[in-house]
Amino acid sequence: MAGTIIDLAGCRFGRLVVKEFERIRNRHAYWHCSCDCGAVIVARGSRLRGGRQVSCGCWRANPEVRRQARTRVAPSRRKAIAEMGSRALRLKAAAARIERLE
Repeated sequence: MAGTIIDLAGCRFGRLVVKEFERIRNRHAYWHCSCDCGAVIVARGSRLRGGRQVSCGCWRANPEVRRQARTRVAPSRRKAIAEMGSRALRLKAAAARIERLE
């Protein structure tokens, strides 16, 4: 059973604009895309629609973007990190109270 191809021609995904259909390979649709920097690439449609490919690679070469990517924390870990900080503060306060009692 063959799946249907979602027409992405003319759609924008980040810095990429889809120009035309390229081919189907291993049950994946590939599209010709042009980047805002002027480069032309072939990208898989599922990666475009999923937000995993948003440029030809020029975006990643930007030093500011690379710095932000290194400091980014997953939302699922933010709560755990916040809880660790509050636990450390509680332990520090308890240790200070014990010292005052001695």
